[in-house]
Amino acid sequence: MILKWGSHNHEQDEVGVKIHYRSVFDKFGRRIGDVQEWHILGAVIGTSQSNLTSKLQTLEEAYQTDYQNLGLYLNDGSTATRHTVDNADTFGGTHVVYFGYVEGPWKMQLEYANRRTFYIVIRAEIRVQPDTLYAWKERLTIKGTGGKKFRYMPSMNAAPEPQDLMQSTTWFYVQQGMAIRRKSYPLQPGPIFPVIEHQEQRRIAYDTPKEIRVNGNELYMITWQYVMEATAGQGFTQFLLPAVTT
Repeated sequence: MILKWGSHNHEQDEVGVKIHYRSVFDKFGRRIGDVQEWHILGAVIGTSQSNLTSKLQTLEEAYQTDYQNLGLYLNDGSTATRHTVDNADTFGGTHVVYFGYVEGPWKMQLEYANRRTFYIVIRAEIRVQPDTLYAWKERLTIKGTGGKKFRYMPSMNAAPEPQDLMQSTTWFYVQQGMAIRRKSYPLQPGPIFPVIEHQEQRRIAYDTPKEIRVNGNELYMITWQYVMEATAGQGFTQFLLPAVTT
């Protein structure tokens, strides 16, 4: 097998590779992609210590650059295996997240005599394409009970005295929420009780995408607030939730 990172080709069977896949989910528990981690362990072999030093410099320079294509190829060097990552297909690009040298399983202190063992970790995230709803949350705050309103009148030489101002008051309903969509702004719901809404107090806010990456942006959030007022209780029972499909 031959491992390729961008334009850098490893020698045949120079490395061993372990690949991990970790799923990424939205807030509804639906899988929206995977994070791949390639753990690469190998050894560079030189004909002399100076030759080994030169090869290690080439290796280090190759892995100082992110956003490269990565893949395992058959021994002919051109036939790709199942294990390839095209940088253009990733969300955020391919990244070298670790590069270092370790002691190999050699005897007689061969490290830097004619070989040097290296360890590399490369990470890439692949997202599935549908532009679906990512998260949703709403809250309704009810202020007041319709009861009377009073205040305490201050006194110079005695305790404050209560004074009734109104025999009945209104109910306030404050509806707040947020929604996040993968690739575009979602539509906000309307007020629960539209007839009693103070339309002049309506607030709709749009945030920049939460994830701004190479090869695309995701997680567009919108928030809303409606203020409603009534002279009688409105009998709230439940929210109208979005339909979640697989």
